[in-house]
Amino acid sequence: MDFRLVRRLGHFLAVAEEGHFGRAAARLGISQPPLTAQIQALERELGVRLLERTGKGARPTREGEALLPLARRVAGNAADLEALARELRAGRSAPVAIACVTSALFDYLPPLVRAMQAARPDAAIAVREMDTADATEALRRGEVDLALLRADREVAPLRLRPLGEDRLVAALPVGHALLAGPDPLPLALLADAPMLVLPRAISPAYADAMTAACRDAGFAPQAVREVGSAMAQLGFVAAGLGVALVSEGMARLDPPGVAFRVLAGPVRGVGVALAWNAERESEAVRIALGIAEQAWPPSAAAPQNRSPTKARK
Repeated sequence: MDFRLVRRLGHFLAVAEEGHFGRAAARLGISQPPLTAQIQALERELGVRLLERTGKGARPTREGEALLPLARRVAGNAADLEALARELRAGRSAPVAIACVTSALFDYLPPLVRAMQAARPDAAIAVREMDTADATEALRRGEVDLALLRADREVAPLRLRPLGEDRLVAALPVGHALLAGPDPLPLALLADAPMLVLPRAISPAYADAMTAACRDAGFAPQAVREVGSAMAQLGFVAAGLGVALVSEGMARLDPPGVAFRVLAGPVRGVGVALAWNAERESEAVRIALGIAEQAWPPSAAAPQNRSPTKARK
Protein backbone atom coordinates (compact mmCIF):
# COMPACT_ATOMS: atom_id res chain seq x y z
CA MET A 1 0.00 0.00 0.00
CA ASP A 2 1.33 3.44 -0.94
CA PHE A 3 0.60 5.37 2.25
CA ARG A 4 1.46 8.70 0.64
CA LEU A 5 -1.22 8.10 -1.97
CA VAL A 6 -3.71 7.06 0.73
CA ARG A 7 -2.94 10.23 2.70
CA ARG A 8 -3.32 12.43 -0.36
CA LEU A 9 -6.61 10.79 -1.26
CA GLY A 10 -7.79 11.54 2.28
CA HIS A 11 -6.82 15.18 1.82
CA PHE A 12 -8.67 15.35 -1.48
CA LEU A 13 -11.72 13.75 0.13
CA ALA A 14 -11.69 16.31 2.95
CA VAL A 15 -11.65 19.26 0.53
CA ALA A 16 -14.36 17.71 -1.65
CA GLU A 17 -16.62 17.09 1.37
CA GLU A 18 -15.98 20.45 3.05
CA GLY A 19 -16.09 22.43 -0.21
CA HIS A 20 -13.37 24.68 1.15
CA PHE A 21 -9.58 24.38 1.59
CA GLY A 22 -9.57 26.27 4.89
CA ARG A 23 -12.27 24.12 6.51
CA ALA A 24 -10.64 20.95 5.19
CA ALA A 25 -7.28 22.01 6.64
CA ALA A 26 -8.89 22.65 10.03
CA ARG A 27 -10.60 19.25 9.89
CA LEU A 28 -7.27 17.55 9.12
CA GLY A 29 -5.35 19.54 11.73
CA ILE A 30 -2.89 21.03 9.27
CA SER A 31 -2.37 24.46 7.74
CA GLN A 32 -3.71 25.31 4.30
CA PRO A 33 -0.42 25.53 2.31
CA PRO A 34 0.64 21.89 3.01
CA LEU A 35 -2.88 20.76 2.13
CA THR A 36 -2.72 22.60 -1.18
CA ALA A 37 0.68 21.06 -1.86
CA GLN A 38 -0.65 17.55 -1.18
CA ILE A 39 -3.58 18.06 -3.56
CA GLN A 40 -1.27 19.36 -6.27
CA ALA A 41 1.04 16.37 -5.80
CA LEU A 42 -1.93 14.02 -6.13
CA GLU A 43 -3.06 15.73 -9.33
CA ARG A 44 0.44 15.43 -10.79
CA GLU A 45 0.61 11.75 -9.81
CA LEU A 46 -2.77 10.95 -11.39
CA GLY A 47 -2.39 13.29 -14.35
CA VAL A 48 -5.82 14.90 -13.94
CA ARG A 49 -7.18 18.01 -12.26
CA LEU A 50 -9.34 17.01 -9.29
CA LEU A 51 -10.50 20.31 -7.76
CA GLU A 52 -11.43 23.73 -9.04
CA ARG A 53 -11.69 26.84 -6.92
CA THR A 54 -14.94 28.77 -6.84
CA GLY A 55 -15.92 32.09 -5.36
CA LYS A 56 -17.10 30.30 -2.19
CA GLY A 57 -14.41 27.63 -1.92
CA ALA A 58 -13.65 24.54 -4.01
CA ARG A 59 -15.51 21.74 -5.73
CA PRO A 60 -14.49 18.54 -7.51
CA THR A 61 -14.02 18.58 -11.26
CA ARG A 62 -15.72 15.92 -13.38
CA GLU A 63 -12.62 13.75 -12.92
CA GLY A 64 -12.67 14.46 -9.20
CA GLU A 65 -16.32 13.39 -8.94
CA ALA A 66 -15.43 10.11 -10.65
CA LEU A 67 -12.65 9.53 -8.13
CA LEU A 68 -14.74 10.25 -5.02
CA PRO A 69 -16.27 6.76 -4.53
CA LEU A 70 -12.85 5.12 -4.71
CA ALA A 71 -11.37 7.73 -2.39
CA ARG A 72 -14.06 6.98 0.17
CA ARG A 73 -13.40 3.22 -0.03
CA VAL A 74 -9.66 3.72 0.32
CA ALA A 75 -10.16 6.05 3.28
CA GLY A 76 -12.49 3.51 4.89
CA ASN A 77 -10.02 0.68 4.37
CA ALA A 78 -7.23 2.77 5.83
CA ALA A 79 -9.36 3.54 8.89
CA ASP A 80 -10.12 -0.17 9.30
CA LEU A 81 -6.42 -0.97 9.05
CA GLU A 82 -5.55 1.58 11.73
CA ALA A 83 -8.33 0.29 14.01
CA LEU A 84 -7.14 -3.30 13.59
CA ALA A 85 -3.55 -2.27 14.35
CA ARG A 86 -4.72 -0.55 17.56
CA GLU A 87 -6.62 -3.69 18.59
CA LEU A 88 -3.59 -5.91 17.97
CA ARG A 89 -1.24 -3.53 19.82
CA ALA A 90 -3.63 -3.67 22.77
CA GLY A 91 -3.25 -7.46 22.84
CA ARG A 92 -6.72 -8.25 21.51
CA SER A 93 -7.31 -11.10 19.07
CA ALA A 94 -7.76 -10.42 15.38
CA PRO A 95 -11.41 -10.13 14.30
CA VAL A 96 -13.04 -13.10 12.62
CA ALA A 97 -15.11 -12.81 9.42
CA ILE A 98 -17.64 -15.53 8.61
CA ALA A 99 -19.67 -15.96 5.42
CA CYS A 100 -22.97 -17.81 5.72
CA VAL A 101 -25.59 -19.02 3.24
CA THR A 102 -29.18 -18.07 4.03
CA SER A 103 -30.30 -21.61 4.80
CA ALA A 104 -27.65 -21.96 7.54
CA LEU A 105 -28.46 -18.70 9.36
CA PHE A 106 -30.59 -20.35 12.03
CA ASP A 107 -29.49 -23.99 12.32
CA TYR A 108 -25.71 -23.65 12.17
CA LEU A 109 -24.60 -20.04 12.52
CA PRO A 110 -25.90 -19.26 16.06
CA PRO A 111 -24.23 -22.19 17.86
CA LEU A 112 -20.97 -21.63 15.96
CA VAL A 113 -20.82 -17.90 16.71
CA ARG A 114 -21.82 -18.29 20.37
CA ALA A 115 -19.17 -20.95 20.94
CA MET A 116 -16.51 -18.87 19.18
CA GLN A 117 -17.45 -15.84 21.29
CA ALA A 118 -17.08 -17.94 24.42
CA ALA A 119 -13.69 -19.24 23.24
CA ARG A 120 -12.41 -15.82 22.16
CA PRO A 121 -14.35 -13.14 24.07
CA ASP A 122 -11.83 -10.45 23.05
CA ALA A 123 -12.28 -11.03 19.29
CA ALA A 124 -14.98 -9.34 17.24
CA ILE A 125 -16.96 -11.58 14.89
CA ALA A 126 -18.46 -10.24 11.66
CA VAL A 127 -20.97 -12.25 9.63
CA ARG A 128 -21.78 -11.69 5.96
CA GLU A 129 -24.69 -13.41 4.26
CA MET A 130 -23.51 -14.81 0.90
CA ASP A 131 -24.41 -17.51 -1.56
CA THR A 132 -22.05 -20.46 -1.87
CA ALA A 133 -20.21 -19.17 -4.94
CA ASP A 134 -19.52 -15.75 -3.41
CA ALA A 135 -18.49 -17.31 -0.09
CA THR A 136 -16.05 -19.58 -1.91
CA GLU A 137 -14.43 -16.64 -3.67
CA ALA A 138 -14.31 -14.62 -0.45
CA LEU A 139 -12.39 -17.49 1.17
CA ARG A 140 -9.98 -17.63 -1.76
CA ARG A 141 -9.30 -13.89 -1.56
CA GLY A 142 -8.92 -13.90 2.20
CA GLU A 143 -11.93 -11.63 2.74
CA VAL A 144 -13.45 -14.08 5.23
CA ASP A 145 -11.85 -16.62 7.56
CA LEU A 146 -14.64 -19.20 7.57
CA ALA A 147 -17.77 -19.98 5.61
CA LEU A 148 -20.93 -21.96 6.21
CA LEU A 149 -21.91 -23.04 2.71
CA ARG A 150 -23.38 -25.90 0.70
CA ALA A 151 -20.72 -27.90 -1.11
CA ASP A 152 -19.93 -31.59 -1.31
CA ARG A 153 -16.40 -31.62 -2.72
CA GLU A 154 -13.15 -29.88 -1.93
CA VAL A 155 -11.30 -27.77 -4.47
CA ALA A 156 -7.82 -26.77 -3.29
CA PRO A 157 -6.93 -24.71 -1.39
CA LEU A 158 -10.38 -24.79 0.21
CA ARG A 159 -11.19 -27.47 2.76
CA LEU A 160 -14.60 -28.68 3.95
CA ARG A 161 -15.83 -30.14 7.21
CA PRO A 162 -19.41 -31.43 6.66
CA LEU A 163 -21.76 -30.52 9.48
CA GLY A 164 -24.73 -32.69 8.49
CA GLU A 165 -26.81 -33.97 5.64
CA ASP A 166 -29.87 -32.26 4.24
CA ARG A 167 -33.01 -33.06 2.30
CA LEU A 168 -34.70 -31.25 -0.52
CA VAL A 169 -38.29 -30.29 0.17
CA ALA A 170 -41.00 -28.89 -2.09
CA ALA A 171 -41.94 -25.23 -1.58
CA LEU A 172 -45.50 -24.60 -2.79
CA PRO A 173 -47.79 -21.57 -2.73
CA VAL A 174 -50.39 -21.78 0.02
CA GLY A 175 -53.54 -23.20 -1.56
CA HIS A 176 -51.70 -25.22 -4.21
CA ALA A 177 -53.58 -28.34 -5.32
CA LEU A 178 -50.68 -30.66 -4.40
CA LEU A 179 -51.05 -29.72 -0.74
CA ALA A 180 -54.16 -31.90 -0.70
CA GLY A 181 -52.17 -34.80 -2.18
CA PRO A 182 -49.96 -37.42 -0.57
CA ASP A 183 -47.56 -36.46 2.19
CA PRO A 184 -44.64 -37.23 1.75
CA LEU A 185 -45.02 -35.91 -1.77
CA PRO A 186 -43.70 -37.97 -4.72
CA LEU A 187 -41.31 -35.74 -6.63
CA ALA A 188 -42.74 -37.00 -9.93
CA LEU A 189 -45.94 -35.02 -9.20
CA LEU A 190 -43.95 -31.82 -9.82
CA ALA A 191 -43.03 -32.88 -13.35
CA ASP A 192 -45.38 -30.38 -15.02
CA ALA A 193 -45.06 -27.62 -12.43
CA PRO A 194 -43.23 -24.39 -13.37
CA MET A 195 -40.01 -24.45 -11.32
CA LEU A 196 -38.20 -21.49 -9.78
CA VAL A 197 -34.48 -22.27 -9.76
CA LEU A 198 -31.20 -20.71 -8.75
CA PRO A 199 -28.54 -20.18 -11.41
CA ARG A 200 -26.01 -22.98 -11.21
CA ALA A 201 -23.24 -20.40 -10.74
CA ILE A 202 -24.68 -19.44 -7.34
CA SER A 203 -24.62 -22.94 -5.86
CA PRO A 204 -23.39 -25.66 -8.23
CA ALA A 205 -23.84 -28.51 -5.74
CA TYR A 206 -27.46 -27.54 -5.01
CA ALA A 207 -28.30 -27.14 -8.70
CA ASP A 208 -26.77 -30.50 -9.54
CA ALA A 209 -28.59 -32.23 -6.68
CA MET A 210 -31.94 -30.76 -7.75
CA THR A 211 -31.44 -31.73 -11.40
CA ALA A 212 -30.31 -35.26 -10.48
CA ALA A 213 -33.31 -35.74 -8.17
CA CYS A 214 -35.75 -34.69 -10.91
CA ARG A 215 -34.11 -36.99 -13.44
CA ASP A 216 -34.28 -39.87 -10.98
CA ALA A 217 -38.01 -39.14 -10.69
CA GLY A 218 -38.36 -39.40 -14.45
CA PHE A 219 -38.45 -35.79 -15.64
CA ALA A 220 -36.34 -32.74 -16.35
CA PRO A 221 -37.23 -29.68 -14.25
CA GLN A 222 -39.34 -27.19 -16.16
CA ALA A 223 -37.64 -23.96 -15.13
CA VAL A 224 -39.98 -21.00 -15.44
CA ARG A 225 -37.28 -18.53 -14.35
CA GLU A 226 -34.00 -18.22 -12.56
CA VAL A 227 -33.96 -16.12 -9.38
CA GLY A 228 -31.00 -14.54 -7.66
CA SER A 229 -31.25 -15.97 -4.15
CA ALA A 230 -32.89 -18.62 -2.01
CA MET A 231 -35.03 -15.95 -0.35
CA ALA A 232 -36.19 -14.77 -3.78
CA GLN A 233 -37.26 -18.33 -4.53
CA LEU A 234 -39.55 -18.32 -1.52
CA GLY A 235 -40.89 -14.85 -2.30
CA PHE A 236 -41.76 -15.86 -5.85
CA VAL A 237 -43.38 -19.08 -4.60
CA ALA A 238 -45.50 -17.05 -2.17
CA ALA A 239 -46.58 -14.87 -5.10
CA GLY A 240 -47.82 -17.95 -6.95
CA LEU A 241 -45.23 -17.71 -9.72
CA GLY A 242 -44.10 -21.32 -9.44
CA VAL A 243 -42.81 -24.02 -7.12
CA ALA A 244 -39.28 -24.74 -5.91
CA LEU A 245 -37.09 -27.45 -4.48
CA VAL A 246 -35.23 -25.98 -1.53
CA SER A 247 -33.07 -27.07 1.35
CA GLU A 248 -34.89 -28.30 4.44
CA GLY A 249 -33.18 -25.47 6.29
CA MET A 250 -35.13 -22.93 4.26
CA ALA A 251 -38.40 -24.53 5.36
CA ARG A 252 -37.66 -23.66 8.97
CA LEU A 253 -37.73 -19.95 8.05
CA ASP A 254 -41.53 -20.39 7.80
CA PRO A 255 -42.23 -17.52 5.35
CA PRO A 256 -45.85 -16.43 4.93
CA GLY A 257 -47.63 -17.67 1.82
CA VAL A 258 -45.40 -20.73 1.39
CA ALA A 259 -46.10 -24.32 2.39
CA PHE A 260 -43.53 -27.09 2.42
CA ARG A 261 -43.81 -30.81 1.83
CA VAL A 262 -41.28 -33.53 2.51
CA LEU A 263 -40.48 -35.42 -0.67
CA ALA A 264 -40.97 -39.18 -0.73
CA GLY A 265 -37.68 -40.98 -0.63
CA PRO A 266 -36.47 -38.79 1.06
CA VAL A 267 -34.61 -36.80 -1.59
CA ARG A 268 -31.12 -35.99 -0.45
CA GLY A 269 -29.82 -32.44 -0.85
CA VAL A 270 -26.40 -30.95 -0.13
CA GLY A 271 -25.61 -30.46 3.53
CA VAL A 272 -23.98 -27.44 5.13
CA ALA A 273 -20.20 -27.59 5.49
CA LEU A 274 -17.71 -25.47 7.39
CA ALA A 275 -15.20 -24.24 4.82
CA TRP A 276 -11.81 -22.58 5.17
CA ASN A 277 -8.74 -21.76 3.11
CA ALA A 278 -5.93 -24.18 3.97
CA GLU A 279 -3.38 -21.57 2.85
CA ARG A 280 -4.70 -19.11 5.43
CA GLU A 281 -5.47 -21.44 8.34
CA SER A 282 -5.65 -19.42 11.55
CA GLU A 283 -6.37 -19.85 15.22
CA ALA A 284 -10.02 -18.99 14.47
CA VAL A 285 -10.22 -21.88 11.99
CA ARG A 286 -8.78 -24.32 14.51
CA ILE A 287 -11.23 -23.15 17.16
CA ALA A 288 -14.15 -23.47 14.74
CA LEU A 289 -13.13 -27.01 13.79
CA GLY A 290 -12.98 -27.97 17.46
CA ILE A 291 -16.47 -26.53 17.95
CA ALA A 292 -17.73 -28.48 14.95
CA GLU A 293 -16.41 -31.75 16.42
CA GLN A 294 -18.37 -31.11 19.60
CA ALA A 295 -21.56 -29.64 18.12
CA TRP A 296 -21.82 -31.73 14.95
CA PRO A 297 -19.97 -35.03 15.43
CA PRO A 298 -19.85 -37.39 12.45
CA SER A 299 -22.87 -39.33 13.76
CA ALA A 300 -24.90 -36.12 13.41
CA ALA A 301 -24.51 -36.32 9.65
CA ALA A 302 -27.55 -38.57 9.39
CA PRO A 303 -30.60 -36.88 7.83
CA GLN A 304 -32.72 -35.04 10.35
CA ASN A 305 -36.20 -36.36 11.05
CA ARG A 306 -37.88 -33.07 11.68
CA SER A 307 -40.73 -32.30 9.32
CA PRO A 308 -40.78 -28.96 7.52
CA THR A 309 -43.20 -26.26 8.52
CA LYS A 310 -46.76 -26.85 7.33
CA ALA A 311 -48.81 -24.23 5.53
CA ARG A 312 -50.18 -21.37 7.56
CA LYS A 313 -53.93 -21.56 7.87
